[in-house]
Amino acid sequence: MGLDDDARDENAELVAPLTAALEALRASGNVSVDAVQGVLQTAELANVQVREDYGRVLFGASGPAGGCLFGEVAAGSVSVEVGGFILDGGCLPMQ
Repeated sequence: MGLDDDARDENAELVAPLTAALEALRASGNVSVDAVQGVLQTAELANVQVREDYGRVLFGASGPAGGCLFGEVAAGSVSVEVGGFILDGGCLPMQ
């Protein structure tokens, strides 16, 4: 679903610090569902959803301005993006 520009901009302010925290986690070699969930909860994001998917950890959480922050942590990379809710109202598609 769509996300207005103000909400996108406000949520985007969290991308750099969240990426840095997840990158530190990745570099430590401690990439797990629990560890990624801990980083997202420390960032005080709501409705955190995390799951393992073929060697990577996928995540989604509600942004403070609505919409979602979502991405993945893998052995060699971290991604964090901002977008609208998916049609079921969550931030991480079902498996």
